[in-house]
Amino acid sequence: MAEAPPLPPKPRRKRFIPKYDVDGVHRIAIGEETQIQIEMVMGQDITPQSPWKLASKAKIMENIDVGGELSEFFPLKAELEAYTQNEVLMGFIEDDSNDLDEFYVCTTVEARDHCKFQSEKFLKRQAKKLQKAVEKKPRPWKSLGSEIEITELIPINTRPFLELEIKTAFPTVYQPEKFSIRDSSSVRDGYLELTPYRQKFNCVFQRRIDTGVQANPARKTRHAQTELRYPQNVWTQSIADALGGNTTEAGGGGDTKTEKGAGGDGVADDDDEDEKPEKEPIDEVALKPFRDAEMRMRRASYIKLMTNFMTTKDSEMDSIIALNTVMDMYCNDYPNLVTQKATGVVYDSMTFEDYVCFTDVRAKNKYVSSAVFHPMWTGIVAISYADASPAVMNTLSTRPDPIKRAVYGLNPVMIWSHIDSLIPKLYLESPREVKVLSFCPFNENILIGGCINGQVVVWDLTNKLENVEKIEVLTETREKYRIAMNAHMGWMKRISDKAVVPATALSNLMTNHYGAVTAIEWLSPNFFISQTGHTELLTDGKKSSIFFTGSEDGTILIWNLSVENVAVFGGKKVKKSLRIAKRPSGLLVDVSPFCVLDRVFQPTYKIILGITGQPDTLALQSLAMTPCPITYTYTPKPIATGRKYFTCSILPQKEEDLNTVMYCGSQHGEMRRITWEGHAFNTGEVVNSEYCAMKYRCYIHDGIITCSKKNPFLHHVTMTVGGKIIAIWSDKLMNRPLIWKKRPHRLTDAVWSLYKPSLLFITTGEGNMETWDLLLRSDLPIAVQTLSGTQLTGINLHTLPLAKNIIGVSDSNGSFQMFLDPPIFMIENESYKARFDSMLSRELNVMQSFISWQDNWLKQNPQVLLEIKRKEGALLLEKEEQKRKAKEAEEKRLEEEAEARRLAKQRIIGPAERWTMIVNKLIERTIAVKKRINKAELIEQEKPLRELEAQRLEKERRMLEIMKNQTNIFNDTVAILFPEAIKKPPKPAKTYLPPDKGAVKREYIEDYEYLKESAMRTVKENPYHASFSWEATLSEGKERREALNTYEDYLNVHKARLNFDVQDLTVRPQLKKESNKEAVSTVEFSEATTET
Repeated sequence: MAEAPPLPPKPRRKRFIPKYDVDGVHRIAIGEETQIQIEMVMGQDITPQSPWKLASKAKIMENIDVGGELSEFFPLKAELEAYTQNEVLMGFIEDDSNDLDEFYVCTTVEARDHCKFQSEKFLKRQAKKLQKAVEKKPRPWKSLGSEIEITELIPINTRPFLELEIKTAFPTVYQPEKFSIRDSSSVRDGYLELTPYRQKFNCVFQRRIDTGVQANPARKTRHAQTELRYPQNVWTQSIADALGGNTTEAGGGGDTKTEKGAGGDGVADDDDEDEKPEKEPIDEVALKPFRDAEMRMRRASYIKLMTNFMTTKDSEMDSIIALNTVMDMYCNDYPNLVTQKATGVVYDSMTFEDYVCFTDVRAKNKYVSSAVFHPMWTGIVAISYADASPAVMNTLSTRPDPIKRAVYGLNPVMIWSHIDSLIPKLYLESPREVKVLSFCPFNENILIGGCINGQVVVWDLTNKLENVEKIEVLTETREKYRIAMNAHMGWMKRISDKAVVPATALSNLMTNHYGAVTAIEWLSPNFFISQTGHTELLTDGKKSSIFFTGSEDGTILIWNLSVENVAVFGGKKVKKSLRIAKRPSGLLVDVSPFCVLDRVFQPTYKIILGITGQPDTLALQSLAMTPCPITYTYTPKPIATGRKYFTCSILPQKEEDLNTVMYCGSQHGEMRRITWEGHAFNTGEVVNSEYCAMKYRCYIHDGIITCSKKNPFLHHVTMTVGGKIIAIWSDKLMNRPLIWKKRPHRLTDAVWSLYKPSLLFITTGEGNMETWDLLLRSDLPIAVQTLSGTQLTGINLHTLPLAKNIIGVSDSNGSFQMFLDPPIFMIENESYKARFDSMLSRELNVMQSFISWQDNWLKQNPQVLLEIKRKEGALLLEKEEQKRKAKEAEEKRLEEEAEARRLAKQRIIGPAERWTMIVNKLIERTIAVKKRINKAELIEQEKPLRELEAQRLEKERRMLEIMKNQTNIFNDTVAILFPEAIKKPPKPAKTYLPPDKGAVKREYIEDYEYLKESAMRTVKENPYHASFSWEATLSEGKERREALNTYEDYLNVHKARLNFDVQDLTVRPQLKKESNKEAVSTVEFSEATTET
């Protein structure tokens, strides 16, 4: 039989090609500048996959008006003016043969709809084609004869089933088997050997037997009675009965009455539903007491009494409200715990969690000199690295060459993001090593740095991060061309890197600092400082950009970062190029307006940290000023960068809000509080200067003051850290700190919390971070956590709000670690500020009262002050005498050693002795040559012998020590084994008295009467009246307890009160009968009288 002829192949489907050449569609070529203007840039706004986009008609008409006939859209001006829609549909024409970028422009509504339809249809066809290419359609199986072999490999059960016949009694009673323990070692057949050789084990399929078992536990009903541990004081008063209100309408929960119909079926008639319930008459007799009380409450005397009562009970009401906030005593929580999930935050830990760590190879063997978080972008931190850190003490054998370091050394300044911890986002270039950084608090793009040579460097970060994070999209053809070009230009060095940001401006070397810049602070933008040093309040919405820099040379410079106010730099006018009236837009992209300040940027005013007429100045290390009054608001942006953006709002200020007080910490542990006044005229200097007005100085710190910071909530409070001491200063107290504590280890840096005024974090040289809360306790930290194996050099806080805020810590290895704050340190409460302020006021009053009393007492008793000075002078003379004797002994020892060396040199060696030495050396040299002995190898071979000899000598020394102490060892052994046989004499008590106690006793007895009379006279003339109040003491204790534990203190108070009531109170229940409707039982508690 002849085979059927094969079917002819199906005709190939015709390729769909969209047709855009219709009426109303124009084809024009558009340049890159116009594409940017109308937002139609290929690869950025449109792609080959979606080449069509709606462009703004207003921008197109603006291009036509500006360019005129040179505009690409000028030929379509009439059609575009007649076009009624606000947006024009445009499409990119992909043509690799043409060097110009051509676009379709739809000037009519019909053309727009046609192009949309054609584009969507083409995209659908392309997507379907791509799907077909990815998902292959299965074809029918074409047999080639291999299915027989595959079938043979499938295991088939050919063994017949076993037929079993079982005869049992029904119902079957199963008896459980009782197993016995059989020792396999005590019997002969206790082991079984399984040999796989030439044996085949077939699996036997077990038959399934389904059985049902019902398990139902027995029910047990139990009753439990619970008693509320917390007292309830419930009292309600209602005038509903007196006013005659309806309980049903009021929702009182009473029984609802229904009127029966005529049939008595209990269903209300339709006519009765429209009838309103009768209103009960008002009970004037019951309402009279309420109205009388209302009239009394309107009196001024009653209002005054209520105000005084609420004022006195304010603290108790706060305590009760706080307790009710934590625990609702009138709510049953058990159903809520079962039906609802616990979503509250548990404050059970004060441990910081590891987040990310920043380390770069370019910062190897360097320290983190400064690290600051961005004030308006979350997760962005700027870090500078230096060869030395003020918090680290190093000993160097040789001083490094500063010229070689400046020429060949790296000066890394990097911008990191918490999203990517592997590489920095930006690398900022700097000519010299940067010691300190500071972001502008009201300009998100400005970063200021202070260099080691005294220069100030300015970086403008406008669009720098966006350019790095932007992903470049290229067509396949362009990507292919780029790869081909890079392959042929491998020899070419890439000089343009978007991640490298050069310095925008540098200060003038002639007018900047002469030492390293160590501190940068910003002035409030509401004020302006003139060239004569006077501070003015800006009006009419003007804002300034003024910052302060402190240096090791003992000066503070004031800089004005503004291009508008700068007309002359260095006595020369800035010339403008007249050749080009307007530069092309391509040359103005990412060009900072602060470039004109490069190399000519100079300070406005100088403050010298010294005393007039004295050459010594303060080597400044840290500076503290009043922070700028700025608030930040979250402003979302349509940019997928993984961070939040904030905008700043500058709060208005008055002239009295200006605070020119600055706290300056030096490298020698000195703290100065200074201010400046300014000149009434221009002094004629290049930069006008003045000596600071020093309020006071203090030498309380025992090391370099690495930190001086103002409290963000209370601006009159300042914290300084130096050496092992932390001090809290107040603007209201002079010459001494308000609180200071000394720690056992060196403190390196500290920072105030942004959530609680009394909370601060301190880093130590042991790698620990201490958390202090001055409201809870001021003698020790409330938590200590080890964050690094080496010493910590700095600490910084993330200034913007996050779900879990970030704290950054740097260590001596050059790494910057980020940690997440525990939730307990992020609790905000408005009462914290008032409580901390009251605590500082209390400490201030105590300090001022003590100072005044001490001054008055010393004025009335000048002999005491003279005696103290005499003793100090005697002690100083004694120390000087000891130093002199030690110096003389050292000089004598050196003279003796020099004399011995001189005599050894002058010793005359005779001819015989000299000849013997020469012969011995010759014999040694001859033996070494004959026997081929290497002196170095001989010394190495003798090393084990020398070690054995040293061990032998050490053993002999120990044996000699044991022999010397054999009597003591014997006595101690006897005392341990037979303590009753040995009675050791009692050890004499330690005393500082001389051996002749009688003479000392007589000396003191002779002066006793005089001392007694003078002491009694002093006490009578200077009585001290201590003001003590039980109420104040109890309130202070209560405040400390509340601050110690936010929640448990209230519970403990109530528990203690219950225990006290149970023990010391007598309960006298009194029953009072009420109305005939119900009886109310009340329990009155009468307190037992207690004596204090």
